[in-house]
Amino acid sequence: MKNILLEIGTEELPTSFINSLSEFIGIKLKELTEAKEVIKFSTPRRLAFLLKDVPEVIEGKKVIIYGPPWHVAFDREGNPTKALTKFLEKNNAKIEDVIKVKRDRGEYTAIEKSEKAESPINRIKENIEEIINSAPAPKKMRWDSSGITFPRPIRWLVALCNEEVIDIKVGNIRAGRETFGHRLLNPYKIEIKRIEDYESALKEANVIPSFEERLNLIKKSVEEESNRLGGMPAYPEGLLEEVANLVEYPFIISGKFDAKYLDLPELVIITVSAHHQRFICVKGKDGNLLPYFIAVSNNGNNKDAIRRGYERVLKARLEDALFFYMEDLKVPLYKRVEELKGILQHPKIGNMLDKVKRLEDISVKIGKQVGFDEEKINKLKRASLLSKADLLTEMVKELDELQGYMGYIYALKQGEDEEVATAIYEHYKPKGSDDELPKTDIGAVLSIADKWDNLVSYFSVGETPKGNSDPHGLRRSFAGILRIIFDRKWDINLRSITKVPQELEEFILQRTIAFFEDYPYDVVRSVMSVSDPLIPLHIKEKIERLTEIKDREEFKEIVEAYKRISRIIPKNFNREEIKEEFLKESAEKELYNKLRDKLNAEDILDMHEIVPYINNFFDKVLVMEKDENLKNNRLALLLKIKKLFMRFGDLDQIVSKEVVCNG
Repeated sequence: MKNILLEIGTEELPTSFINSLSEFIGIKLKELTEAKEVIKFSTPRRLAFLLKDVPEVIEGKKVIIYGPPWHVAFDREGNPTKALTKFLEKNNAKIEDVIKVKRDRGEYTAIEKSEKAESPINRIKENIEEIINSAPAPKKMRWDSSGITFPRPIRWLVALCNEEVIDIKVGNIRAGRETFGHRLLNPYKIEIKRIEDYESALKEANVIPSFEERLNLIKKSVEEESNRLGGMPAYPEGLLEEVANLVEYPFIISGKFDAKYLDLPELVIITVSAHHQRFICVKGKDGNLLPYFIAVSNNGNNKDAIRRGYERVLKARLEDALFFYMEDLKVPLYKRVEELKGILQHPKIGNMLDKVKRLEDISVKIGKQVGFDEEKINKLKRASLLSKADLLTEMVKELDELQGYMGYIYALKQGEDEEVATAIYEHYKPKGSDDELPKTDIGAVLSIADKWDNLVSYFSVGETPKGNSDPHGLRRSFAGILRIIFDRKWDINLRSITKVPQELEEFILQRTIAFFEDYPYDVVRSVMSVSDPLIPLHIKEKIERLTEIKDREEFKEIVEAYKRISRIIPKNFNREEIKEEFLKESAEKELYNKLRDKLNAEDILDMHEIVPYINNFFDKVLVMEKDENLKNNRLALLLKIKKLFMRFGDLDQIVSKEVVCNG
């Protein structure tokens, strides 16, 4: 076993790229070398990977290469067809090498090959450029004639196996053992003699190579500085992670601003500080902001000069924000609504005034479904009308992440009802899987309406998610709808609100299945195959109930009885009319009577009482009777029972150990 160190030195990487690049390259290197562990290091100027316990040689694995289906590969006389011949030529194989394998869709031809044993170092040499070129990033660049692409130019490489340099080349850069220290404080070459020296050598050169260590140091230092200032840190989620990717060594610098700016709404000060300068605000013990900020700098020299510069810049930002705030308050939100026709939602969809009108219609329909009274409906209409008006304010034009919040603040200041104002803020929630849900009924309904309108509008004009691309956040929108509906246990039928494009319905089906990924897959399939995906609460209740009882004996017996019925009913049989005059045997009469007792069963376990009657029916009655009337009547009886079960799920989809073993 050996250890390998690989460092990719770059010009300063965008903060939002670093963690994903590190994760991607780390995974690829682990797969490539079969290392037992990969320790990742990352700073704005480097991505490094310590591959521990790498085998000397990677043994070749046996792989199966699938060819054409068996019935396509041979003609009626058993001779190989052109399809099989081409497959064998392509893979340098002979007819004697062909084996028969079973797959989901039937029997296929295949050949079995053994890969050659390889050195992990050779694997890295052969694949490192491909890994770098394929690393995910929204934007990449080329910087020389080599054709290598990466978010920023690669300037140096370190590649060591234990103490020896690995002869690797990426583009025009050849690997060695020299890295660089801190760009400002120690911008000199550092020779890494042994892999074990890597981290300590960089720390001596004012670089903390571990992202987690830098982040923890920043958190601790910010906490300590906040305490010294008499408060606690206040910052948007993700800010410290971003700051940790801006510096190679963090230096804490605190400053002060004029208390007059505390007249601004709290979130405005926090957002201005974080958005433009990546500063952390400080809250006092009473929960109110203090006139201090904390910065994390990449430079610890001349802190006083840096502090004065930070204070000067923040003052200018807060002064602008105060001006925007006072000017925005001069115009009531309702007077801005008509101007929304000048803001385009999307060229294919229309303007934001059109959206506001749709929002009112959709939200009122949802409000009525969940039982809003007239007073709440009127407040909902008002909130819909004003929901997008803050897009025209100077504050939101400058800081678009404050949309909704500024509408809430301005609405309150201008005398709007508090529930209306809160709904304006809450209708953007949740913004992600970890974001909190709306706390008010009106805010929750308006949020569903807004997200549903986005889904319908974008799908109607063909603007749909493709692969990993979802520029309009439609997956997030639908997940938000589900979370709100499930949290409030609202029985909403989305189908009755607007016309639903077919592609959207298919999208909803798949996203709902994905939403329930933590539940047994066979249960989810069972419920989804018989449920309307546009009535989400029913789906959740059924999935939770089947998951709860899946391992109970009564349910297993129900499943077995259902499958017994399902197997005997012909595929295209659809007659449901049961004629009592054709019920001849006592077993079928008893089953029919029990069926009538269970027509209104509310829980699937209530159907367990019918199972003995089903079993007795199969034991004593010949279903496929020669008499067509008797046969069809018995099949109709079974179909009726099957459909009664299907109110809870398609139990053919349910997998249980007992059923599999007996099968």
